[in-house]
Amino acid sequence: MNEPPDYCPRCGTELEPLDPPSSTYCRACDAPVFYNPIPTARLAVLDGDAVLLVRVDAPGDPMWGTPGGMVEPGEDPDEAGARELREETTLSVDSNDMVLFDARTFAKFGRVQKTSLAYAVDAADVRGDPRAADEVTDVKYWTPAELDAAPDRLLTSWPDAHRDLRWWVENARRALACHDS
Repeated sequence: MNEPPDYCPRCGTELEPLDPPSSTYCRACDAPVFYNPIPTARLAVLDGDAVLLVRVDAPGDPMWGTPGGMVEPGEDPDEAGARELREETTLSVDSNDMVLFDARTFAKFGRVQKTSLAYAVDAADVRGDPRAADEVTDVKYWTPAELDAAPDRLLTSWPDAHRDLRWWVENARRALACHDS
């Protein structure tokens, strides 16, 4: 879990606000304590008007999201996206075929801050057959209309405007078209 600290990680003293949530101050250590967002990478794998989604079974109803996850220490974000795609779907992609199309920092679950990078890749540049692996229970290409008609929903912690699958398809397609021209 990555949340802004309430106590100094060095001495345990309660922290004072300095410039919350990014920095607080420890009077005992006479030093600031910084809080940084968690870096993540997500992939929009496009096949025509459809985007590859992975199913995550959460309590309640099934939710689908773009493959992706946390960037590990020492890992480049594009490599993290390629690794997460492989871990969740068994598909392989060369990170050179991925196009960054959005980056933003936002609050998830209240106090947790994330910096998320969204990459587009054409399904023709991906190798293998999609199969559910690791933390997911299903993998499927969805068009926005199919997802709208289904009882399932899009799982995303991104701001409201990005909770619509159309946003993912349109922006990923635009990025790939610009990259190819």
